[in-house]
Amino acid sequence: MPTPNPSTKNSATSLPDVRESARFVTDQAKFVHVDLQAITRWSQEQTADSFNTPAPPDELQYTGPRDASANLILLLDCLNFCFWSELSSTDLPAEPPAEDWKVEYRNCTWQRTYAMYAAVLRAIEDDAAWLTPARWADVDSRDVANLFKGQGSIPQPQERQQVLNETGAILIEHFQGQFQNAVEQANHQAKALAYLLAERFPSFCDAPKYQGQTVAILKRAQICAADLHHCFVRQGYDQLKNLDELTVFADYRLPQYLRHVGIIKIEEGFARRIEAQEEIAASSEEEIELRCATIAASEQILKSLQEQGLSTPAWQLDFVLWERSHDQAITIPHHRTQSIYY
Repeated sequence: MPTPNPSTKNSATSLPDVRESARFVTDQAKFVHVDLQAITRWSQEQTADSFNTPAPPDELQYTGPRDASANLILLLDCLNFCFWSELSSTDLPAEPPAEDWKVEYRNCTWQRTYAMYAAVLRAIEDDAAWLTPARWADVDSRDVANLFKGQGSIPQPQERQQVLNETGAILIEHFQGQFQNAVEQANHQAKALAYLLAERFPSFCDAPKYQGQTVAILKRAQICAADLHHCFVRQGYDQLKNLDELTVFADYRLPQYLRHVGIIKIEEGFARRIEAQEEIAASSEEEIELRCATIAASEQILKSLQEQGLSTPAWQLDFVLWERSHDQAITIPHHRTQSIYY
């Protein structure tokens, strides 16, 4: 069987297909491998109840006009990256150290991704202009510090400022300030919207080079399409189409869980580096292989589940794996890569 070539393009985009990219990388991989027998065992242990996916906490739900909702999702997902820091000594599910970034909002204390959601919603309540790209394009370091104020500090504040400025400027220049216009350009197709994001917004273009070939992973671009779909469904707006064309969203936590259950195997030296909490360089072969193996393994999981009579889309599997990665039973750390892409 010939090796899939990730240079095979999607129509109307210069980026390769995410699934083809994952297969290409895993076929060449030196550091990371997928255990098909472990996938079969894991799949056989699942039941229909394994794939219940509760909504985010009520305190973090937004209700508003369609255009404002679309802009909010873009704002959230352009900021949705890298919530670990050097202060987080292990990043295991045990009680985090006091220095971890936390935000108080609606009588709750939020951490990491949910802290970012809380911070943004708090800002919008204080100033509705945060729903407009003109506000994002104009933020400076003081605005970012105020946006994310809480206990401790959010990682990578400078990168977040740059992403906000860039996202706001591009949304104004190319989409008349409304992310809903991008949805229209993508014909309400989830995958097309993810690729449009990656093509037009550099911070969403999660497409490194591996052995001379561009490979697409597109974690934040795909999750943005999924988040928008679920936001629209919840409020009764027109949903995106063909959400099942998205893959899982390869981040830190999914490979952590897949290693824990034996589905992903990694080379001993690479494993020692992760255990030692050594930073793994973004776009290194090891990092790309780990994330692509996550996608490839998840595709095999979906097929195996279907054979068990359990049909579930990739986005739902992603949620389940992500939730389980926070279980107290997980005894290995996630890999540590400073990146705006996840």
